[in-house]
Amino acid sequence: MDPKWIVFASILLINSFAAAIIAVFLTRAHKAPGRKSLLYVTLMLVVWSFSYALITLSTTREAKLMWLRIENIGILTTPVFWLFFTLRYNRLGDWLNGYNIPLFFIIPGISLFSLLSERWFHLYYASVRLASETGGPLAIERGPWYVVQLIYSYLLSVVATALLLRLAKQYQGVYREQMYVLIGAAATLFVVNILYQASLSFLPESVSSIDLTPIFFTVSVALISVGLFKLRIFNLIPIARHTVFDYIPEMVFVVDARNIMIDANLAAQRALGKNKEEIAGRDPREVFHEWPQLLQYFLSTDKIQEEIKMPGDPPRTLEVNMTVLRSSSNRLVGKAVVAHDVTERKWLENDLIANNETLTSQLKEIEKLRRILQEQAIRDPLTSAYNRRYMVEFLTMEIARAKRDQTPFSIIITDMDNFKMFNDAYGHKCGDVILRETALFFAQRARKIDAVCRFGGEEFVILMPGVTRDEAYEQAEIWRQSFADYAIVYEGIELFVTFSAGVASYPHHGSTDEALLQAADRALYRSKETGKNRVTVYDTLKNL
Repeated sequence: MDPKWIVFASILLINSFAAAIIAVFLTRAHKAPGRKSLLYVTLMLVVWSFSYALITLSTTREAKLMWLRIENIGILTTPVFWLFFTLRYNRLGDWLNGYNIPLFFIIPGISLFSLLSERWFHLYYASVRLASETGGPLAIERGPWYVVQLIYSYLLSVVATALLLRLAKQYQGVYREQMYVLIGAAATLFVVNILYQASLSFLPESVSSIDLTPIFFTVSVALISVGLFKLRIFNLIPIARHTVFDYIPEMVFVVDARNIMIDANLAAQRALGKNKEEIAGRDPREVFHEWPQLLQYFLSTDKIQEEIKMPGDPPRTLEVNMTVLRSSSNRLVGKAVVAHDVTERKWLENDLIANNETLTSQLKEIEKLRRILQEQAIRDPLTSAYNRRYMVEFLTMEIARAKRDQTPFSIIITDMDNFKMFNDAYGHKCGDVILRETALFFAQRARKIDAVCRFGGEEFVILMPGVTRDEAYEQAEIWRQSFADYAIVYEGIELFVTFSAGVASYPHHGSTDEALLQAADRALYRSKETGKNRVTVYDTLKNL
């Protein structure tokens, strides 16, 4: 493959990775209007860019066509989700619901259906060919329905951009910057795609007909990142100030420089049992004659933050913050008092403090017991090797992985030679020591990804993912020779034990767990028959 296509695909993969990082951040961001829609936009950009990279790197036409279809999931849905984002972010999407949202996906759905259908594929792509003799992406010729989808996508993009432009004129400061950043992110892809579509019309045989839109995802993702992390588009959401003021759950009171009440939000009005007309323009002493504890905050000129007790049944606790409001010339213009009822929080804090240590201790004990139970469920209690149950699960899983990834997989089954002789001579306690030492011997020498299992009695099975037949045989031979010189000390006596082994590998000796185990077991039996203390590969039996 031409190196330029590798560079081209690398840029696409970097873009998809960057978009994926933004998507991960959005999943963890606090809930805000438009957050979920922007998450879908970034996910579709990941699908679009990643699939385009795979189209470029694939070596067969069938693979390229498969990734082309997947790529179009991102291409077809990105404009729809972008429109949803602009509507919801600006709180204009309350009318979007489960009934009308599917309507926006009708045309993309028809497009995707034609792409997945061999019969109707030509309606979307009249033809598909390699962009270059040296490989790379695909160059396409537009079908009639492609034009319909293109017009629809452009229409959605134009509506979303026009909406953002209109809102940018209404807002000021950081909110306007947010709009411009979002417009820039969308406009970058919009302009590049228009140039690409123009190249299809005027330069159909040229390399310029290659779609460069995903290459410019870097710019769009960078702009979205600026919006998220610098301009905090989900922290500073445009919204009318009077709406924010009225719906703040805390009580908010405002007085002017003469200490005359000028405003109170809905929570404050409900707490006082007065409407705004009964509050605005009055002296705080008149308004708060039933709450004298609050009066000091309206008479002070210093910033105050503290908790106060309000009489009642039960008594209430308020967390009060008083902020002095000054003009740009540092002239006093008023004061704002925010009172938050924290009574229930105080009750909860006391309960939490009392129960925290007990819960922490219980959780640690539960976690300890969980780990112990988990280990007991998969470990042989005598040798601490994995038990037969775990072996079956591991073997089934790894054979499936080997089939999927087309990698080798090997099994070594071992059996102690003359084990009964040691039991008869020294007792079963000695046999237990030999089994434990044997399991330790294999565990210390096997790889971390291997599984050393006790198959039953004095038989052990070592499951070795990614290991070929010859490699497994060589390893079994090394272990056999080392074990023959491995002294097992029992009651001051050095015992030297040997083992016989059988080796079987996927795919040479079987394609199922049962077939491989049976092959390795027959090879082990052959080792026993021919003198013990040796390793036999199942191939040897087939050649006899």
